[in-house]
Amino acid sequence: MGEFRFEQALIRALLREQAPDLADLELREVAGGWDNQLWRLGTELAVRLPRTERAPALLRTEQKWLPVLAQHLPLPTPTPVRIGEPSALFEHTWTIDHALG
Repeated sequence: MGEFRFEQALIRALLREQAPDLADLELREVAGGWDNQLWRLGTELAVRLPRTERAPALLRTEQKWLPVLAQHLPLPTPTPVRIGEPSALFEHTWTIDHALG
């Protein structure tokens, strides 16, 4: 997989394919991120796509455990709203989270 950067057109296509009700929300790239590329979706959500070899497995772990842990943590924690599945457009899992801040 290496390390990749994804274009807005891919994010839009994934949203149309797997979360069509969110596909027309404003979408803008957020700088930073080690293993995932982050895009702000509307005012309350964030899209994360893995961009390194280890990121898909880490993202699956987060998808499983963040909802469980978030209810016990003293700080706001982003939790998955939708889990994107591998498809012909993108071969790895990806996620739409509640955004913080």
